Amino acid sequence: MRAPLREFLKNNVLLLDGGQGTELEKKGVSISHPLWSTLPFITKNKTHLEAIKEMYCDFTKAGSNALMTITYQASFSSMKKYSEGRVKSEEDYAAFLDYVIDFTDHKCITPDKYLVGSIGPYAGLLSNGAEYSGYYGEDNIDFIDYYRPQVKHFALSPRIDLIGIETVPNINELKALLSPEFSRLCCSKPYYISITTDSDGCLRDGTSLNEICHAIKLSAPLLPTNFIFFAVNCIEFLHCAEILKSLNNRLEMLGLDKRFRFRGAYPNSGEIYHGDTHSWSNSPHADPQETWEKMTLRLLDQKCLMIGGCCRTGPKEIHQMSLATEKSLNSYYKGSAST
Repeated sequence: MRAPLREFLKNNVLLLDGGQGTELEKKGVSISHPLWSTLPFITKNKTHLEAIKEMYCDFTKAGSNALMTITYQASFSSMKKYSEGRVKSEEDYAAFLDYVIDFTDHKCITPDKYLVGSIGPYAGLLSNGAEYSGYYGEDNIDFIDYYRPQVKHFALSPRIDLIGIETVPNINELKALLSPEFSRLCCSKPYYISITTDSDGCLRDGTSLNEICHAIKLSAPLLPTNFIFFAVNCIEFLHCAEILKSLNNRLEMLGLDKRFRFRGAYPNSGEIYHGDTHSWSNSPHADPQETWEKMTLRLLDQKCLMIGGCCRTGPKEIHQMSLATEKSLNSYYKGSAST
C-alpha cells in the first residue's frame, strides 16, 4: 500500500507517466477527436481500453510511481459539447468520472501507485490549440464554474491522491486558480497548479515571468495548506530546468515561503506543436548533447518533488528519469549517512 502523499514526499519523488496520447496512438488509438485519449471511456471500445491498460503498464515498468487519469480533456463543459449526447447532466458526468477512476484503479495500476486526477485548462474546451497561445477570446470567462464539477468530484474521490491542474497558459485563468473560491473546490485534497511557458519563461499568452511571480505573491497568503506546489509542464525539455530555476529565483527575491515554489516539472519532447495543422516538428534549439538524465538531475537540484513527461514522451524517457532519480536519491542518502 502507498504511504500518505505528504509522508512519501519527505524522502521520495513522484515520477509521473509521460505523453499518454502519443503512446495510445502507437497502439492504434486515434486521438484526433476533441476529447483526445478520453474517447475510449465513452465508446467502451474493448481494444482501445486494453491499449490503455498496456500504456499504464509500460509506464509503470519504466519506473512511474504516480499515474495520471486520462481526463485532461474531460471537463464537464467539454463532455457536454463533444460526447455526442452521452453526458448531458452533472449526474451523467459524475458517473463517467467514477467509471474512469474505477477502471484505472482496478484494471490499470496497483495499490502502491499514486493516482493523480488530471484536469486540463479552459483551452481544452476550445479545442483549437489555445494551450500554446493562451488566447481565449474577448469573452469574460467564469473559470471557477468551468472547473467546479471536475475538481469537486476528484476532491471527494477516495482513490484520487492528488489533483493536478495542468498546462495553464493564461494569466486570468491562473489568477482564478489562485483564488480562495477555487481552493474551496479542492476541499482538503492535495493539489498543484502547473503552468506552461515559452522558452523565455513567459506564459503562452505573453505574460512575463515577473508578472507570473507577482500574481503568485499577491495570492500566496490565501492558498490553503493542501496546496502543495507549483509546476511547469509541456515546455521544451531543453529549457525546462532553466525556466524552473528562473521562476524560483524570482519568487525567492519576492520573499515567498518555500512552500510557494515550483517543485514539479514534466516537459515535452522538445518538438514544436503547430495548432493550425495539429502537427509537430523538430525544434531549432535541439541539442544532441542534452539528455533526459542530465535534465532530471538539474530538476532534482531545484528540489523538485514531482517530475515526468508531457507530450511526445514515452516509457524510454521516463525510464531515463527513473534511473537518474534513483542515482540522485542514493547519492543524497550516502552523503547524509557520512556526515
